[in-house]
Amino acid sequence: MTKLDIINEIGGGAVRWSSHADVDGNVTKHPYIKVYNASEGREIVNSLRDRGIEAELDCYEADDGDDDYGRPIILNFWSVKIKNYA
Repeated sequence: MTKLDIINEIGGGAVRWSSHADVDGNVTKHPYIKVYNASEGREIVNSLRDRGIEAELDCYEADDGDDDYGRPIILNFWSVKIKNYA
């Protein structure tokens, strides 16, 4: 089985691709797995590591304004980043 086969097996339909360009304009794509919370992400990271694939849990926080009482609304977007994919 290839790395991508394993990632697809563990990530199911949640596998996405991110693109990165270097200063010379060379574009590379890397897979990541979208998850909905930290515990789901940790389970996937552990499953990938058990199969020899390095991964880490990532959280992007976004400020979505304030609620009716002036408290900030912070949204967390979780994903599992695949390290050293190539």
